[in-house]
Amino acid sequence: MKKVIALMLCVVLAFGLFACAKKAPSNKLEQIKEAGVLIVGTSPDYPPYEFVIAGEGGEMEYKGIDVSIAQEIAKDLGVDLKIEAVDFNGLDSALQMGTIDMILAAYNPSEERAPVMDFSDVYYIDEVVALVKADAADTYTDLATSFSGKKVGVQLGTTLESDYYPQMTGAEKIALKKVTELVTELKAGALDAIVVEKPIAESYIKNNPELAIASAISFDAEATGYVVGLPKDSAELKDAVNATIKRLVDNNSIATFAEEAQDIQDQAILE
Repeated sequence: MKKVIALMLCVVLAFGLFACAKKAPSNKLEQIKEAGVLIVGTSPDYPPYEFVIAGEGGEMEYKGIDVSIAQEIAKDLGVDLKIEAVDFNGLDSALQMGTIDMILAAYNPSEERAPVMDFSDVYYIDEVVALVKADAADTYTDLATSFSGKKVGVQLGTTLESDYYPQMTGAEKIALKKVTELVTELKAGALDAIVVEKPIAESYIKNNPELAIASAISFDAEATGYVVGLPKDSAELKDAVNATIKRLVDNNSIATFAEEAQDIQDQAILE
């Protein structure tokens, strides 16, 4: 009798495991929907794309173009949104480890990243500039000679570091984790220039009139645009994200998000 009971328990357990296996999500999109929450990794020091402000109750809130896009993706998936703040150079690892579901952080596709992740369609393309002290802006006339011996800041782990900085012949690279740190160093005179996207430069200039864009400088690089970084081989999730991006691009929502982010910045004090 004990053997019969044991056998029956084994059969019941086997059916239970089979049922659980059948219910297990078969892909990343299903996993997110089952969890009911989309975890988006970003580096919130890059206005107007992602930044932090104090809410009405004193709590910190994430704002910016990429945050607005993340909200739309979560809405289309029918799940809640959780923003996870990660240093930019740690985003790739966080995605591969599964601690975040996707990356939205003014993120460029690259050959180095392609083997370990998928990319969404491009949702925005921007211009790269050199942010300098306003009283020295006219002294920077070309990439080949103007930055020789100068200390140039870049955000660690970005394509600005790998693709744009090398064009500044003879410059000394200072790579830091956060753009806010780079701006502080530039204002203090520890840096001569920072390589950033134009909207970011304009955001900091608005609150720091002693800074300016070196307008005579023009970087030679193909604009790859910004994409969402996705887990490798997550075709269903990629299709869903691309559907949201297409909707937002077609109805010009990205431009609206940029205007909203700028309005929020106008009311906030950036470091």
